[in-house]
Amino acid sequence: MGIGGRPEGPEWAEEHTTCGTEYACPAWERSTHAKKLDPALNESCRCITGYLKPTNTNNLYILAGIAPPDIRRAVASRTERRRQTTDERHPLHGHVPAPSRLKSRKSFLTSTAPLESTPSEACLAMWKEKLNNHPHSPTMHAESLPLGDNNWAKWKCLNRLRSGVGRSREALSRWGYLSGPTTCDCGTEPQTMEHLLRCPLLGGPCTAKDLALYNTKAQQCTNHWLDII
Repeated sequence: MGIGGRPEGPEWAEEHTTCGTEYACPAWERSTHAKKLDPALNESCRCITGYLKPTNTNNLYILAGIAPPDIRRAVASRTERRRQTTDERHPLHGHVPAPSRLKSRKSFLTSTAPLESTPSEACLAMWKEKLNNHPHSPTMHAESLPLGDNNWAKWKCLNRLRSGVGRSREALSRWGYLSGPTTCDCGTEPQTMEHLLRCPLLGGPCTAKDLALYNTKAQQCTNHWLDII
């Protein structure tokens, strides 16, 4: 763990969240039951980022610096398929699978294409394609933690501002945790996550780009809402 309880990087997450969930996945990752492992991975990534449960999982993995589990499993399978095709030492090298009798059976040897690039390049390409199909997802994606603060409280607050999901008064009222008014302390409008970035109390608006770069504006915004969201 890093300073203030923040994980040192994606290596910590991989060690604790993926070492068991990717074992022998070329044999089972095409199963309809493979996704049952994802909730445990989601919860681990929430511990890393400080995200709340309503946060979109696309954002969750971006801020955790880890590719989504379905992509990691697919890349692992394609890597193993390449080994099976090119490495004579592989137990299945040159093996010809028997014709399938059931439509539900998807053999590793017939349904998985060999990887044609490095695992890292394939992972990022598949991740980018997946995010392009979700127009409301952030565009930044890489298997490394984004810029932030080593202080856990600031890191958590920053990520909630980035995701647009936090304990604003409007959200607390919607979730049933607040029965009073939702107006911000500035008195101008309801305290939503969007309002937190342009609240007059900040002295100046903070944009999504500022949060991504974690510049002076983002630091001021994070410090101001540190004990609130």
